[in-house]
Amino acid sequence: MKILKNLFLLCLLIFFKPTYSNSLTNCFNFTEKYGKQFNIPDKLLTSISLVESGIKKNNNFVSWPWTLNVSGKPMFFDNKDDVLNFLKKNYKNKNIDVGCMQISMKYHMDEFDSLENMLDPDSNVKYAAKFLKKLFFKYKRWNEAISRYHSSVPSRKEKYLNRVKNYWADVRQKKIILHFNDENKRNREKIEYFRKELSNQLNRLES
Repeated sequence: MKILKNLFLLCLLIFFKPTYSNSLTNCFNFTEKYGKQFNIPDKLLTSISLVESGIKKNNNFVSWPWTLNVSGKPMFFDNKDDVLNFLKKNYKNKNIDVGCMQISMKYHMDEFDSLENMLDPDSNVKYAAKFLKKLFFKYKRWNEAISRYHSSVPSRKEKYLNRVKNYWADVRQKKIILHFNDENKRNREKIEYFRKELSNQLNRLES
């Protein structure tokens, strides 16, 4: 009986490690978290993420964490391991934008401890939120901050701003529904599964 209980605890440790794994299905938890933390207008950071890394997955339009833009070409990977392997082989090409918020390696890589840290959805989105708020403090207008998040070239700024505004309107009007990663729910389901398994094993031993 003690062995089974120890096995149960071991399973919990294995399955509930505090990491952001390949099971992530979008970046929305982090864009909403840091949008509020940095006092960015509601749903703005999420809307920027849709412009930067938006893709249709399982009939939902989401911002995808395992996204790169390589010399102007978007690349969507299935999981974290695949995108990291690509980055490690091609990191000398600095013309790569990374992750949920498509952070530029050319201009921002030195702000991160490693390629993995730059790709990590939490640190990627947090840095983007800080950068966007810094632009707002500098230019005093959200429209200018949004457009300069992408470029300082006037024609590119205007085009980008319009794209963000379109997504922003769709998100606020619920034309785009945000589907969040409910890690707590999944953890509860796993715990309940292992509890049932432990109970079944104990019942077999007692019968």
